[in-house]
Amino acid sequence: MEFAGRDPKLAKLARKQERAAKELERSVKEYERKEWVAHLGSIAVNMRKDGASEQSIQTVLKGFNEHHKWTYHLKDRIPESGKPANSEPTPALSNEAPGVLLSEVETQQVHWLWPKRIPLGKITILEGDPGMGKSLLAVRIAACVSKGLPMPDETPGKQGGVILIAPEDSADDTIKPRLEAAGGDPSQVLLLNTLEDFDAKKIKIYDRSFSLSHDLDALEERIKQMKAVLVILDPLTAVLGKNIDQSRDQDVREVFTPLAHLAERTGCAILIIRHLSKVGSANLLYRGAGSIGIIAVARLALIVAPHPTDANKRILATTKNNLSKQATNIAYRIEENEVGVPYIQWLGEDHHDVKALVVNANLSTQRQAILRVLNNSQGPLALKDIADRTGQDYDRVRKTVYRMLGAKEVASPARGEYTTIGHPCITKPINDNHAVPVETTETTETTETSVPN
Repeated sequence: MEFAGRDPKLAKLARKQERAAKELERSVKEYERKEWVAHLGSIAVNMRKDGASEQSIQTVLKGFNEHHKWTYHLKDRIPESGKPANSEPTPALSNEAPGVLLSEVETQQVHWLWPKRIPLGKITILEGDPGMGKSLLAVRIAACVSKGLPMPDETPGKQGGVILIAPEDSADDTIKPRLEAAGGDPSQVLLLNTLEDFDAKKIKIYDRSFSLSHDLDALEERIKQMKAVLVILDPLTAVLGKNIDQSRDQDVREVFTPLAHLAERTGCAILIIRHLSKVGSANLLYRGAGSIGIIAVARLALIVAPHPTDANKRILATTKNNLSKQATNIAYRIEENEVGVPYIQWLGEDHHDVKALVVNANLSTQRQAILRVLNNSQGPLALKDIADRTGQDYDRVRKTVYRMLGAKEVASPARGEYTTIGHPCITKPINDNHAVPVETTETTETTETSVPN
């Protein structure tokens, strides 16, 4: 091994042999465990035939298992001949001892399906309001993976199978046409919306909807069959399961923890799509629908936000990344091909503040119009200019801008002039004396039309 350490090729071969030995050890252990479980099962069957109660069966099986565990590994506790039992200050842990020494863990790098955006072997959340094109974006990523095409930012792609669970979209007129329009290979994408089941009472075989709470074993089997590197769940609410409440942290973790383990075992990227909640929050990690446990289990989270100046554009940004430096935002536009099938046209990097865009999306149409005008202006605007450019009544604009100033939705770099927070025209700190004019004490303005969800 000393010579192997000096020769890179021999060192690589030694590491490979060591990994193979550990894998063989794990396989043997798994086989022995299955054999023992089968033996316990036969004991339970015989006890039931003899009329034993379930409580008695469980007591006996637990006793057998404890006896087996200690007798099978008794050799680990017997000292070598001529050596006192307490001569080893730090005895090796037996195979059945709980926990793993970090010295036994093989150090690995994080592997990526899409660098800094979608890691392999981990859960990623993709979220946004309805109508932002989240499903279309997921299909675009699936198309890249199915053919090994470069990712949208031109980073090298990874070719492999894709498993898509999307019960809310039609396969024939929505999913497949979109995949083909994006240049994907349909033969590499498995749609797993339903699974075959058997009703013993009615003696009937039927198809039922896929459920994360019951079907992880079936999902893992399909991942191996397809050699999949990407699983897409779209949307989360449609695949959780009947008895799972996404707002309850305990329910969410009972599903997501085993799902995270599945991703790690298979090395497959899990991409989950969910909607944002209607309740606004300055922290985007709290905007997703459901329990905070969902975003907690995910190692990376992406969000789709509306572009501030173009209704046809979207911005893809990162809101959480526990694995690397955060990626830059990317803008895209939704286009249609000659037969009316939508596809994504990537527009390159974008540097807008996505946090402000998502929060502002919940504002009234009047406030959004004011923000668009201020954002597109080269410099700060007076109230009359804002009213002229938005086509709104001057008095109403005046009252609305004062309230937006008080809510810190806009800034006033000089008395009587207004712009958006963080606008390039702001070159020096804002004078706090100009922060909120006296007019903010006026009565609440007339109703503002809400943006449909």
